[in-house]
Amino acid sequence: MQKVLEGANIKLSSMATDITGVSGRAMITALINGVDDPQLIAQFAKRSMKKKVHELEQALKGLTGTHQRMMLPTQLRHIEFLEAEIERLDQEIKERMRPFQEDLELLDTMPVNYIFAAVFVLSS
Repeated sequence: MQKVLEGANIKLSSMATDITGVSGRAMITALINGVDDPQLIAQFAKRSMKKKVHELEQALKGLTGTHQRMMLPTQLRHIEFLEAEIERLDQEIKERMRPFQEDLELLDTMPVNYIFAAVFVLSS
């Protein structure tokens, strides 16, 4: 997605640590919907990005063509699909770990993360 944006001379990644975060997605959606004015797109900035609106406007100056408007929604849908799959798998892991909840809670008092604790429980 970053490469497609840069192909349109849009340097969103220079201003956003995650171009698929809340602000980045809103700006990309605006581009997909035909908004070309960098000042209007920059208004979608949230939280800490709001402090960088002027720099953001400069980074958003570009020319979004037919190619970008075709590729960006395709890539955004793919990212959203992958996020949904990750969420589904996370829920499946939690469901399968339910019989071991007491052991997990005990392990969770140790300085390890949930996934490590789940693997530890299943391997013992």
